[in-house]
Amino acid sequence: MRLRVSQAEKYDYTDVVALTMVGEGVEARLELPVRVMEEAGWYPPPVGAEVEVELAQEPGGLDEWEIALSGVLLKRGEGLVAYTFGGLLLTLRGAVGEPPRKVYLKLRRAREG
Repeated sequence: MRLRVSQAEKYDYTDVVALTMVGEGVEARLELPVRVMEEAGWYPPPVGAEVEVELAQEPGGLDEWEIALSGVLLKRGEGLVAYTFGGLLLTLRGAVGEPPRKVYLKLRRAREG
């Protein structure tokens, strides 16, 4: 899915940035360590940039992505799904369907076309 980074908030107590990304009927809030963002060329945070996000049940094709994390379902509710990636959270609002228990989160800057 294509999302636009609308906000970035650096937590004062740790080197973690929470990115808020929005797209067609979906809002995602993802916590990423500054170090991971620096290594991927995402720091400072790309506010305003369009990114591609994929949640998959299999890790296939990781080389095509700039950031990849594996996580597990933490919570699901009415239009809300939350995953944890070793303590880093991803919250999806507007999510539909039955969420998988284990996922691979893949991110990259949006490609043309």
